[in-house]
Amino acid sequence: MNQKVYNLPSRFWPYLVAAKLIGFTSSYAFVWMLHFGDATTYGSAGLFWASLFVMAAINICLFRFTVPTPENHERLFLISLAVDIVTASYLFLPQPQMILIYLIALMVINSFYNFVLPRSTGTVLTGLSILIYGFSIMLARVNGDLDIFRTNLEAGAYCLIGLGAMATSTLLVRKIKRNIDEIYQVSEDLVTDLSMQAISADLAVESLVERNREVQTLLQILENIISVLDWEELFGKIVEALRNRFDFDKFSIYIYNQDEQRLELKVESGDEAATGVARSVKLDQGVVGWSFTNREGVLIDDVLEDKRWESFNQRGKKIRSLACMPLMFRQEALGVLCLDSHRTKSFDADAFAFLQSIAPLISIAVSNSLNYTTVKTESHTDNLTQLNNHGGFMEKFIPMLNEAYCKDIPLGLIYMDIDHFKSINDTYGHLVGNLVIQELSQILKTFFRGTDLVGRWGGEEFAVVLKGTPPEIAPRIAEQLRRKVEAHQFPISLQRDAFKQVTISIGLATTADTNLKPEVSRGSRSTGEGDVFLKNVEEISALFVDNADHALYTAKNSGRNQVMLSKFFPIPQNESRTIEIRS
Repeated sequence: MNQKVYNLPSRFWPYLVAAKLIGFTSSYAFVWMLHFGDATTYGSAGLFWASLFVMAAINICLFRFTVPTPENHERLFLISLAVDIVTASYLFLPQPQMILIYLIALMVINSFYNFVLPRSTGTVLTGLSILIYGFSIMLARVNGDLDIFRTNLEAGAYCLIGLGAMATSTLLVRKIKRNIDEIYQVSEDLVTDLSMQAISADLAVESLVERNREVQTLLQILENIISVLDWEELFGKIVEALRNRFDFDKFSIYIYNQDEQRLELKVESGDEAATGVARSVKLDQGVVGWSFTNREGVLIDDVLEDKRWESFNQRGKKIRSLACMPLMFRQEALGVLCLDSHRTKSFDADAFAFLQSIAPLISIAVSNSLNYTTVKTESHTDNLTQLNNHGGFMEKFIPMLNEAYCKDIPLGLIYMDIDHFKSINDTYGHLVGNLVIQELSQILKTFFRGTDLVGRWGGEEFAVVLKGTPPEIAPRIAEQLRRKVEAHQFPISLQRDAFKQVTISIGLATTADTNLKPEVSRGSRSTGEGDVFLKNVEEISALFVDNADHALYTAKNSGRNQVMLSKFFPIPQNESRTIEIRS
């Protein structure tokens, strides 16, 4: 059995140095008081005491400035022992009567070092101690002026006594150490065995839990493929399913835009302060572009060590680990799914393998949702103007109206019509009429905010919902629009080399119209206070549109090219005309 090396704790070093200094200082004082008579033996008194301070300084520096790690133990002991031997030789050997004290010191040193150092080093030190002891006896015998060791036989007897004493102490220490090693080894084996049993049990339970989570994630994704087509809802379901198995800070999906030849961020989730992603990526750019181009998944434990990594924004600099997987459907690459974390090594090989196995299922769900979104968008978009058509407008208008009354957000409804549009078609042709409609739609897109709802109601009629616009502001906005259209030059030839002034008539209504009687209902205590809805939303929406429609009819019958308020508008028509119009 190999002997174990015992590494003494760091707090032991000061005690060791202190013990050495006390012992040597006492020895120096003893020699000085009783035996310092011959100056030629030790040199001058200054040299004698200077040797003590040099020895003390070397020991203090050795243990003060050397890190007492297990790797340094043996080196520290050997250097310290060499300093002690040199000091003791200088101090004791000229005094033969000190040899017995020297023998006791060597026995203690050997016992200590044979316990804390490996067997090979301890053996070398024991042999060296015996040589030093024998050499000291030889010096004392050679010095004939002293009466110690009067015969060679007496000197040999002292040498045998020292040899036996040091050998006995060495063997005794090694036997004690061997017994301690055996006890330690048995205890260590027992602890290791118990630990392995506990680890095996934990691994079995952990493996079972992990497989259960993976099955649950798989079932959720399969359910979403069958039941969910809306993109936003699908995205939320996928994130919820993936969190059962993966520990990530942000989930994002990039979809390939064939026209732009780029990967565009479709959705992202997670704490924006934790990580960040690029909004658009070239096919040869970053890890996302590499994964899409090479049709291969990427697992990065630390993005700072990967040459493919590029940080596109300040939030992105906090990403440390990343897992990307291309989304393939029928041999066609749809985009890339990414999971990232601000911690290194967040995704292990098993998690990446599972992500790779479920990527085809997510690809199917994404493909179905994209197709559904495309069909839905086309069915709710006017082909000529790319604005919401009547169906798309009403689908978004109803939720906005419900929110307006439940959260007390004012809405304004602009209903407009191109003046004398029939004469434009009759004079310049229907293609020019379509050109005028397209030109007006571009004005509406740039004039209104992104939060407003703009749509082509039908023919030459358009509708706009002004979100969050109070009744006193809505007439001003409508008048600004009328003036902008009136000042615009509309093309009346397909070559766009002739232009004509076109005007519009506008009818305006607001959710504050006096004939609108909303019935806002709040949920019971069991459903929560947030369960608020407009019970008669269909009736209110019909009246709201009818108010704006009647106002538009009045504007056209009153001479066109003007803004008319509904007869139920909270501000009288004559007062609205005095509202300041700003450019």
